[in-house]
Amino acid sequence: MVEARQIFILGCARSGTSVVYRAVRHVLGLPGEGESHVLPIFVRLMHEYKLYVDQFKGREGLLAANLELRTFRTALVNYIRDFYAREYPEGSWVDKTPGPEGTIGVTFIVEAFPEARIIATKRNGIEVVESFRRKFSASFEDACQAWTASMAALEQILIFCPSILCVDQFDLANAPERMGPVIANHFLRPDLGGALSAFFADNREDRQSSHEWGRRITPEVAGWTSAENEIFDRICGDLMRASGYA
Repeated sequence: MVEARQIFILGCARSGTSVVYRAVRHVLGLPGEGESHVLPIFVRLMHEYKLYVDQFKGREGLLAANLELRTFRTALVNYIRDFYAREYPEGSWVDKTPGPEGTIGVTFIVEAFPEARIIATKRNGIEVVESFRRKFSASFEDACQAWTASMAALEQILIFCPSILCVDQFDLANAPERMGPVIANHFLRPDLGGALSAFFADNREDRQSSHEWGRRITPEVAGWTSAENEIFDRICGDLMRASGYA
C-alpha cells in the first residue's frame, strides 16, 4: 500500500508531462485521471474577481467596495481541498495539467496541499513547436505562443515556489538512469529510483517528433522557412536564450 501522497505534474504541452504521469501511475501506484485541468478554472476565477473588485476600490456608497480578495481566495482554496478529498478519499493522487494556467495554479496547490510534491517539465522551444503543431494541427505562430506562455509561467512560479522539481524532456529521454533517482528523491521515495529509470528508458510519450532523440532538433533540420525563423525569434527568442537553449 503506497503511503498518502499528492503529486502534481505541470509544464508546457508536448514537454514530457504525460510520460512523467504514466511513470508515477505505474511505479508509485497512485490514482489519477490522465488529464486533470481542474486548477485553471480557479486561476481564471481569481483573475476575474480581482479585475471586478479593483474597479470599486476606495469608492464610497458601493457595497462592492467591501469585497475582499483574501476571503474569496480562501473560499476557493477550501473548495479545491474539498473537491480532491471527494475524488480521492484515500488522500493520494497524481494530477497532470499541462499549459500556462495549470502552471500558475501552483499557487493554489501550495495553499491547499502544502505537503504535495510538484514536478514541472520543460523542453526546447524548437522541439515543442514542431511537436505541438503536428499533434494539434496548430499554426506555427500559435505553437510558438503556446511554448512562450508556458515557459513564462514556469519562470514565474519557480520564483514563487523554488522547491518545484523542474526536469527537461531531453534528459528524460536520453539520461533515464540519472533522472529516475532525481525524481524518486523528490517524491521522497529513493527506493524507486531504479524502477523510474527503467520506465523512462522503455517509454517515450511523444510520437509526433521524427528527429533523432539523442540530438537537439534545429530549425534547419525541421526545414523552417526564413519567415518561420523570424516568427520564432520574435515570439520565443528571449525565453529561449534566458532558458539556456541555443
